[in-house]
Amino acid sequence: MKLGILAKLVLTIAVLIAFSLGLVGVYLEWRERAALVDQAIARLEAQASLLSLEVTTSISEGDAWARRVSTRAKARVTVIAADGRVVADSDEPSSHMENHADRPEVAAALAEGTGHAVRFSRTVHRDLVYFAQVMPEVDGRRLVLRLAIPVGDVAHGFRQFRRDFLVIALISLALAGGIAYLWARKITRPLWQMVGFAQGVARGEMGQRLPISSRDELGELANALNVMAGDLKGTLRRLEEEGRRIRTIMESMAEGVLVIDARGRISLVNPAAEALLGLKKDVALGQTPLEVVRSHELDDLLKAAARQGGAASAEITLAFPRRRILAGAAVAIRDAAGAFQGTVLALRDVTQLKRLEEARMEFVVNVSHELRTPLTAIRGYAETLLDDGLENREEARKFLEIIHRHAERLGRLLNDLLDLSNIELERIPLTISPQAVAEAARQAVSTLLPQAERKGVRLVTALPEDLPLVLADRDRLVQILVNLVDNAV
Repeated sequence: MKLGILAKLVLTIAVLIAFSLGLVGVYLEWRERAALVDQAIARLEAQASLLSLEVTTSISEGDAWARRVSTRAKARVTVIAADGRVVADSDEPSSHMENHADRPEVAAALAEGTGHAVRFSRTVHRDLVYFAQVMPEVDGRRLVLRLAIPVGDVAHGFRQFRRDFLVIALISLALAGGIAYLWARKITRPLWQMVGFAQGVARGEMGQRLPISSRDELGELANALNVMAGDLKGTLRRLEEEGRRIRTIMESMAEGVLVIDARGRISLVNPAAEALLGLKKDVALGQTPLEVVRSHELDDLLKAAARQGGAASAEITLAFPRRRILAGAAVAIRDAAGAFQGTVLALRDVTQLKRLEEARMEFVVNVSHELRTPLTAIRGYAETLLDDGLENREEARKFLEIIHRHAERLGRLLNDLLDLSNIELERIPLTISPQAVAEAARQAVSTLLPQAERKGVRLVTALPEDLPLVLADRDRLVQILVNLVDNAV
């Protein structure tokens, strides 16, 4: 059974009180025992003084006299000679008794006049209280009168004292226990309040405060706990604000972020990472990256960062849920002691950039081809003219027209490249206004009509006049239509 602090404190106080009462009882018992023995010896001494007057006249009767006065004195009566021989005894035949010269009370009486002792009697086989006194000489003999009573007669008063003391001790223990309980309860009440306070703080109840009812150590402890709770509340508030700020940043980031702990399990996923990797946060948490994203490239990147203890980067190609190319950067996390704590992975979708790069490369190839064709024609016809081609004027004119036509094509290509560059750099000024599409189409056809005639192509415009106006830059609209018709021609 688990004891509370109140029960332990009351039990400890009760044990201390009981131990103290026990010590006091032992001491008082010893004092009472000594006092009762002294009273018994004093009574025996008084009786011995009275009987000493009879010894001189009646000692000749021997044991009979001793038995007679023993009844009156309510004590054992023994008369002992100076040499230790027993002259008379009330309980045993004196002739059968051993020499008493070695008895302490007898030896003391012969030496000092009186003597007493509390000891076990080898004659009657029980504890007795003895008193011995030297009598006046009888017929020239020096005699010792000894009286004795059983210790049990003294113990009767002692047992009564013990019973009285036990009753008083029990009453005192009950009163002291009650007072100790009230006192211990008063002492432990602040401790229980502190326990409840600590449990409330553990549950996040930071607004509570302990009452300070004393200026002792418990009061100082309560004040320290209040200060600690206030500091902890401020610290938790700052941590919560920082956590919210970090969560807001993570959720608003365009880059996907994964945090992997030291066990290789996902502990954080932001929404961008969910979208990029096609996973659900509640499913991914606690799993390994390879379990939720079937990509060995991503797994190798994380392992490389953990192995190197620094940063690593790589391109990751995902086929599910759709083909994507991700630029990944992983950084190993270490604590102040240098122990590995996990990895942070940042992901960015570079699929569109890769497509643009591929389109740019394809565009360069196409432009090179478009430039090479007119340049080859111009160089070929120019070489023909240089090699005696000028003698035939009609043939030379035809070659020059071809060269001129390809030069114009080169000019248009260069203008298109320049326009494309300006569009990318946002340098082309546009004048937006309502424009008639039919009129712009007729202007484009008129521009390309000579070129079409040379190629034997007939251009026909068949446009309804009630076409709606469009908001556009006129020059750019005409340029778009010219490019479209030129591609057709």
